Amino acid sequence: METRYNLSFATGVSGATATLWVTLARRWGIKRRLLKSLSANTCLLCMLLLFSRCDSTPDMGPAPGSGKEAAENKGVLTSVKTVTTVDGATAQVTCSEEVLPSGEIIQICVPALWNGELILYAHGYVPAFLPLSLPDEVTAYMPLFTSIGFAFATTSFDRNGIAILTGIDNMLALRAKFIAQYGEPKHTYLTGGSQGGIITTLALERYPALFDGGLSLCGPCGYFQGQVNYYGNFRVLFDYYFPGVLPGNAIHIPLELQQNWESKYVPLVLQAINQNPNATIKLLKTALAPFDPDNPATIAETVIGVLTYDVLYTENAQRVLGGQPFDNTKQVYFGTGNFREDLRLNLRVQRFSGDKAALRTIRENYETSGDLARPLVSAHTTKDPIVLFWNMPIYHAKTIYQGKSHYFTQIPVSRYGHCAFIEQEIMLSFTTLAFKVQGQALFAKASDAEGRIVRSVTSD
Repeated sequence: METRYNLSFATGVSGATATLWVTLARRWGIKRRLLKSLSANTCLLCMLLLFSRCDSTPDMGPAPGSGKEAAENKGVLTSVKTVTTVDGATAQVTCSEEVLPSGEIIQICVPALWNGELILYAHGYVPAFLPLSLPDEVTAYMPLFTSIGFAFATTSFDRNGIAILTGIDNMLALRAKFIAQYGEPKHTYLTGGSQGGIITTLALERYPALFDGGLSLCGPCGYFQGQVNYYGNFRVLFDYYFPGVLPGNAIHIPLELQQNWESKYVPLVLQAINQNPNATIKLLKTALAPFDPDNPATIAETVIGVLTYDVLYTENAQRVLGGQPFDNTKQVYFGTGNFREDLRLNLRVQRFSGDKAALRTIRENYETSGDLARPLVSAHTTKDPIVLFWNMPIYHAKTIYQGKSHYFTQIPVSRYGHCAFIEQEIMLSFTTLAFKVQGQALFAKASDAEGRIVRSVTSD
């Protein structure tokens, strides 16, 4: 099985749905901090999910800042790690982890044979109710990039939820902190996945003097309003085809639904779509939601994944954006295969008008422009059910309109899943960016048959 590193958020369920969520854990990278927050009834499932990751990921050793040493030292915690790649090469890396007064956690890792260049990483969306912590992807990306000589720095951000604008500020501050400690790097690359992908893109557009290039992975960089509407459209279509299964509606998410999503409502959703597969396919087609026809399990993955974002994202989005941002007043739904049925759907589906303040906030602050002055490489899985693939070609069109398409490189990855990349693909994307910046190819690290480059990470 390929080792894939996923940047999205998903939540777990219990009982009969364990098999599905083991698959979700592997595809979407369930956050360990989320698993810790689940009820006691799901502890066994949590253990299964964690162990299921062990079969396909390198031995990463203890996480920085864990255990007794971290509890005793609330200042800067330093650790030394040895990264071993599949070709047998080793790299010694010193990592420091620090909690800032705001609660933000930062990590800076520098290899002993540092090449003088820096990679900054911005993480994806984390539900607002979870505590701040370093992104789980660090255990994959830090050894991957430090093994080829780059320094690596990342942050928890100073808040969870939609943290795009504040995330940009946090990344700028992290860059400044690195420079204060280690000096100005020869090149600084900004990278990020999912929400971190749009942070990367916006920061590169707005602060080109501070970065030499960017790598955006599976981010909503083409049409942010359209991405917001996708979650709302999916919910109103689900309620149309499966009335009464979920309380509330696309813009009003009851607290009881949020609190009992994984324990009560995910099983109800799974039961409903299993009992009416025809309606489920119509839901996916009218919502334009990707799934893999060759893998029926991806149908449930898509339904639960998108609804999870609606349930856990909507309230925070309304608060951060200053109003209700979903608008389907002019949306035309189609895809049932029957014109009269499409017409009936459009006449009966729930309609909501977005608040003008929220729509203006998105338009002025969250939409990308395509006005690049530095190289940007974007990689996206073609059947991404969470952040839709069309974001990539739309952003490309923006760069053409701005006359800046020569700065933009697209790397589509033909696969189902949100940010479901293997290490070899991540490295290819980054080396493409480095070539665009430096004009010369980086040394390509060897990978095994499953695309792994890092064999293990051990603490010295």
